[in-house]
Amino acid sequence: MKRFLLPLLIFPICVFAQGGLPNQPYIYVQGNAEIEKPADMATLRFNLVTREADQMKANEAVQTNANKVFALLKTKKISDKDVIAGDLRSEAEFEEDETSPRKRGKLIGYSVTRSFSVKVRDVTAFAKLVDELLAIGGTEFSGIDAGLANEKQMRDEIWGKALTNARERAEKTLKEMGMKIDSVFAVSPVAFPAIRDQILGSEVERLPAATGSSLYKREPVASQYKLEPVTVSQSVHVIYLISAVK
Repeated sequence: MKRFLLPLLIFPICVFAQGGLPNQPYIYVQGNAEIEKPADMATLRFNLVTREADQMKANEAVQTNANKVFALLKTKKISDKDVIAGDLRSEAEFEEDETSPRKRGKLIGYSVTRSFSVKVRDVTAFAKLVDELLAIGGTEFSGIDAGLANEKQMRDEIWGKALTNARERAEKTLKEMGMKIDSVFAVSPVAFPAIRDQILGSEVERLPAATGSSLYKREPVASQYKLEPVTVSQSVHVIYLISAVK
C-alpha cells in the first residue's frame, strides 16, 4: 500500500524575512510519502528475571539461564552481531507495609535481571524461537517488533518519492496562479518553524522515518504469532523561489 499526504502552504514574504529566509516570492511545500511492506525480520526483546533470598544465587540463576539462551541462539544460527545482551541489574526487594506505603519493610530478597534484544532474520522461524525462549525459566518478553532488512534502502527511496511529490504539488499550485519555480531555497525533513534553526547555519541530520510495528497479539500464544506489515514514511519540507510566468 502506498499513501501520499501533502498539505501545502504559502506564506507572506514578510513573515520570515527577518530570520534569513527568502526576501522574494516563494512557496513552502510539505510532502509526505509512505510505503507499506511485509515484515522480513523480527526483533525480540525480553528479560531474564530471577528472584531469590540470596543475591549470589539470583545472579547465578540468571547467568545459567543466559547461557541457555546463548546456546539456543547458536543452534538457530543467529549471528552474534544480531544479539545484544545487557549487564546484570540487581534490585533489593522489601516487604510492603499496607498501613504505610512509603515505609520500607524488611529485606525479603533480590531481583536480578538481564535484558536481551535479538534480531531474527527468518520470520518463518521466530515463532518457534519465542516458544523455546519462554520455556527457559524466568523469561519475560517486553516486546516483539516487526522490521525490514533493507530499511536504509527504503528510507532513501521514500525520501526521493517525497521530494518528487512535493515538486509536483508545488508546480500544480503555481500553474493555477500563473507562476513557476525558479530554484530550490531549502530542503529539510524538519517542520517549517524549525527550518531557520536547523538548516540555516547548522547541519541537518536526516531523521529516521521507519516505524516498527508490534505483534498482532500482545501476549505470546503458541503458533499464533502474526507480524504486522512495516510502514516506512518520510516528510520533506521544501522552500521554492518562484516568479511570474512571462
